[in-house]
Amino acid sequence: VCTFFIFGESLATPPSAPSMPEQFGASRVARVAMEQRKKKTDVVEPQVIDEDLLKKGVEDPTREDGDDWEPVDFPKVRSLRLSFLNIIEISSLNNFNSLLTLRLDNNIIDEIKNLDHLVQLQWLDLSFNNIRKIQGLSELVNLTDLSLYNNQIAAIEGLDNCTKLHVLSLGRNQIKDLKEIEYLRRFKGLRCVCLDKNPIENLESYRQHVLAYLDQLKYLDYTLIDPTEVQAAQQDYQHDELQELKDGEAAAKNRALEQEKKEAELKQLRKAFMDCTADLFQQLFSKEVEPENVTVLACYPGHKEDYKDKLNGHIKDLQHRLEPVNDKRLRKVASFEKAVFRAEQESEGEAKVLVKQFRSVKKIIFGKLDEIQQSVKRMEDGQAGPDYRDRMRELRSEAERLRAELLRDLEQLETHLMSNEIQLQLALDEAITDFDIQMGDTTKFMLEGADQFFRHLEMLEKNFSAAVAEGAQSEMEQFGASGSAVDLTDFDAKKAAFLSNREEMMTAIQNFFEAHTNLITSKDDSMQAEVKQWKNTFFNDHRERQYKRNRERIHEIKELVEEARTEIKESKVGFTGDSDDEEGNGD
Repeated sequence: VCTFFIFGESLATPPSAPSMPEQFGASRVARVAMEQRKKKTDVVEPQVIDEDLLKKGVEDPTREDGDDWEPVDFPKVRSLRLSFLNIIEISSLNNFNSLLTLRLDNNIIDEIKNLDHLVQLQWLDLSFNNIRKIQGLSELVNLTDLSLYNNQIAAIEGLDNCTKLHVLSLGRNQIKDLKEIEYLRRFKGLRCVCLDKNPIENLESYRQHVLAYLDQLKYLDYTLIDPTEVQAAQQDYQHDELQELKDGEAAAKNRALEQEKKEAELKQLRKAFMDCTADLFQQLFSKEVEPENVTVLACYPGHKEDYKDKLNGHIKDLQHRLEPVNDKRLRKVASFEKAVFRAEQESEGEAKVLVKQFRSVKKIIFGKLDEIQQSVKRMEDGQAGPDYRDRMRELRSEAERLRAELLRDLEQLETHLMSNEIQLQLALDEAITDFDIQMGDTTKFMLEGADQFFRHLEMLEKNFSAAVAEGAQSEMEQFGASGSAVDLTDFDAKKAAFLSNREEMMTAIQNFFEAHTNLITSKDDSMQAEVKQWKNTFFNDHRERQYKRNRERIHEIKELVEEARTEIKESKVGFTGDSDDEEGNGD
């Protein structure tokens, strides 16, 4: 798993550097490095990626003849090496959509870009370049191995979508802050990380910090990690801070799960046209809708909670009423569409059989016409026999009979194909009309349920508004009657201001009621429109689809028949001395 990292570092390891452990394949890496160093001496000026470099850089698959790949074959390439070429920017990779491995190490690239289309890429080597920022990798969702060894990177970022990362090499960069390690906690599959020769490596707690925060690692800086070292780091290093981080991550995960659950529930509600009920209470009592005036009333929390309970009860009643009907609707829709598809397939199957039978007959008759033509040719060449003329007339008559028979078969084929298509279209039209009526009854029931639900909401809203208004009147009267006898220090200044202004309070309650009424009406209209729109769209689309299919099918039949008719007419047997008119009379 760490060969990738070591490959990056070995390209520039000085002679005095300590030897690599055998388990990392040091000897193999050294050979590759020496070969690449030899290539490096051939490059002097900065280069752009051109066709010649691309052709020479293909590593996999290899051609059997040993020649370079041509541009037309670039989409098949899986591995491309463009190392030690003084390449100044990433470009010209548009046709390498199947690429799995890309090596651009030991160049002078300063920006990661133009890689978005390489969505299959798994291994990317950009070590030994001049890159300052990790970017341009958001589309590489299948990336598992990434080397940015020996660049000028100071922040670990830009890898959010690379969730499959197993190996990450960031050695010999400018990473200074241990806080950067936290970013890597999101990559649960990360097994090998290289951060050596960064400024953070000189910090006393570097290794402990990495092992504490990335406890899933198997290798760190080319070294196999001892599990006991990880356990010690987990227990002893910044325990409280790390626990707080883990708690935050757990909370974020729970929020994400809750959001997924909420989206799944909304999806189910949308299938039954009930998505308008999602978060309805929160919308009715949002800060933008709920006036501050009513929140100071002592009676208000109780009325609000009662409203919530009754609203939830009405929503559950609506769901219990509509969900079974909607499930039945969805099953019927699926069955209907399967039946339509099956009818179309059966009709097309019958048509194919008829066409196949005709073509078999045509092949036999054309064979007989060829035999007649050969007989005519032999007789004309020989010019022999007392019955020459009689025999020629017989052959001419037989040829004309065969062609006439084939034309009659073609007419019958056209009649059968057209008849089958007309019968299919009539049957489908009738099926669509019948199903439209069925769905009309279903949607009517659903609309009635929705209407009843919203009427209940209107009544709930009226009762709620009246109760809040009555409670406000009572509390304002008590507040006014108290007068100077009341110790105003017991009242919040804002609360006292609201209770002392009767007109403002009642206006706020009225506006609150109107806002609720408008929202309920809007939800009612929306649900009614969704149900009706689904029905209209579903059947209009089906009728339009059948119309187009029928037109296309008739056009195909006419083309097939006309092509066959032309072929038959051109299959004339030639007789010496025949005129076009004479032969044509046999049609």
